[in-house]
Amino acid sequence: MKSKNIVFVLNEYNGHGGAQRVASILADDFLKDGHNVAVLSINEQENEPSYFSADIPVHIVHKDGYRAPIAKEISSNLKAFRFKKVASEVKRRIELVKRRKEVQRFFDKYGDEDVYVIIIQVWGMQWIQPVLYRKNVKIIGQSHESVAAAKNSHRYKRLLRYYRQVSKFLLLTQKDAEYFANLGFTNAGVMYNPSPFRSANEALKLYANKTIVSTGRLIEDKGFDVLIESFSRVAKDIPGWKLEIYGEGPAKKSLQSLIDVLDMNDRIHLKGQTGNVQKVLESASFFALTSKAEGLPMSLIEAQSCGLPCISTDCAPGIREIIDEYENGYLAPVGDVPVLSRHIRRLAQNEDLYAKFSEKSFSKSEKFEKSVIKQQWYDIFDELGGGHGVN
Repeated sequence: MKSKNIVFVLNEYNGHGGAQRVASILADDFLKDGHNVAVLSINEQENEPSYFSADIPVHIVHKDGYRAPIAKEISSNLKAFRFKKVASEVKRRIELVKRRKEVQRFFDKYGDEDVYVIIIQVWGMQWIQPVLYRKNVKIIGQSHESVAAAKNSHRYKRLLRYYRQVSKFLLLTQKDAEYFANLGFTNAGVMYNPSPFRSANEALKLYANKTIVSTGRLIEDKGFDVLIESFSRVAKDIPGWKLEIYGEGPAKKSLQSLIDVLDMNDRIHLKGQTGNVQKVLESASFFALTSKAEGLPMSLIEAQSCGLPCISTDCAPGIREIIDEYENGYLAPVGDVPVLSRHIRRLAQNEDLYAKFSEKSFSKSEKFEKSVIKQQWYDIFDELGGGHGVN
């Protein structure tokens, strides 16, 4: 295969978000295959590590820490004497012009060679506009959340505005791709997130760990309070079992207070950030996700890739792309503590059922394997054409 130029565009290249993790997995694999890979990062998180290999160059657009506010209308704010808002908008527009020129210079270095640009988050599109119609630049936009989640944010209008124009717009599920196709998007397609690993583990050994695990940023939307309460309700029915939650975030103190109030300190543990997700999963029995909204959660994909059955809230179409209910896991309505509790008890108490779910989880994970997803990306590059690769 001829070497290709591949650029990932992210809001922030560093940190522990799912978008960064997915991008870094793909970037490492593309690099190993001999492609020319780079990252264009709009911002940078202060003192945060990066998933990306040191061999992959990162260009940061706003090196001074500037973060563009939401665009504002000038004339109405002038009439209302809101001079601070006007000044903020003027600064935003000046910065946008400057940074767009910088992005143009970034892509100028490729000359007339083809460049496949993967926009991980739609916010990056406003800086990419000047190169949108260069013949050698093939832009692939992604949305790493469900349509329902996007509609509750400023991102939805940006998806409608910017992603009609790109070469390919990739969603996480067929249902979401069909939604945009029905809105007239002729470029909508589907691309799953890849798992960074796939490890066959004996079901009964996993069951013997007697550990329920969950991972994610400790914020309200992840619903860890619901998970803690659900476990506490059935803890007496599943002696020897424990719940471990990995992650950091602003809700840590309130979650620990809830654990204290429920007198669950010996059974429920906030473990902090982990640097080895695979090891954590292989030391667990099954995975629980209790979010209010998700896209196609990496956490569930990784859990299945180690043979762990999953219990999840039915918070997005992507969940059902991973979990086949009553085959390899269970689903519950968002926030439904009684249903989640029953699912936890049922899976923890039935070793034979657990073994069946575990085997089917691992089998289901094959479609998320890195090599499978990577080939699908190469198929898209071929679909978009372009023969001016790197010699």
